[in-house]
Amino acid sequence: MFCRDLWSALVVKALSRSVSYTAMSLRLNAIWAKAGGNQVTSMKKGYFLIRFTSSLAYERAITDGPWMIGSSYLTVHMWDKYFDPYEHEISSTVVWARLLELPIHYFHQDAVMKIGCRMGKPIRIDAATRTKARSDYARV
Repeated sequence: MFCRDLWSALVVKALSRSVSYTAMSLRLNAIWAKAGGNQVTSMKKGYFLIRFTSSLAYERAITDGPWMIGSSYLTVHMWDKYFDPYEHEISSTVVWARLLELPIHYFHQDAVMKIGCRMGKPIRIDAATRTKARSDYARV
């Protein structure tokens, strides 16, 4: 495998449990296939190399999320030629945060994103929060 073949590759790992090649491949094809195909390669230490056939699918995998397999969050990182599964330390991942008992008048993009900034770097709010379809918590 040459570096030029990996222009659109990501490294993925399930955080809370080990996942088989078959389970990971089926799940990633289910969530990313609409934007374009991908090829899954199993690596050491529970990591998977994902090569995309479409730049749209690659961009979606990086920018959307959080991604999950079962109840386990997936960490998604851009591949680089120095990646070593034995040395790699996971420093961040995208997760959903629930803001419990948030008053309904705070259920708008600016307020929820500002609160999310106190926890990290918010990406977006979920549709139910945006439309106020659920009032017991907001999700960012």
